[in-house]
Amino acid sequence: MRDLARLRLPSARLAYLSACDTLRTSTDLADEAVHIVSAFQMAGFPHVVGSLWHVVDAIGAEVARSVYEALHTGGGALDVGRTAQALHSTVRALRDTYPATPSLWACQVHAGP
Repeated sequence: MRDLARLRLPSARLAYLSACDTLRTSTDLADEAVHIVSAFQMAGFPHVVGSLWHVVDAIGAEVARSVYEALHTGGGALDVGRTAQALHSTVRALRDTYPATPSLWACQVHAGP
């Protein structure tokens, strides 16, 4: 994570981290609030999507598909300024589908403006 955080990527816009536990802090950085999501932000990504715990594969794929569909503006472009709203809408839909199982949808987070 330190190497990632040292990068400077001024053109970066969105990092979508599909792996599980991307907000977990490593033991060697336990006294700091550094995890993979924050390392991507320090490297220059203003919008980062990550997860607090294990993501069920089918749900993770559904979230990613829905978020990217919401961000797609046509011609291959993404409006990353809508990332928080896209994730919020996606998670709300999952919450409506699985109201008794928040472990399926509550782990998805957006870091950024």
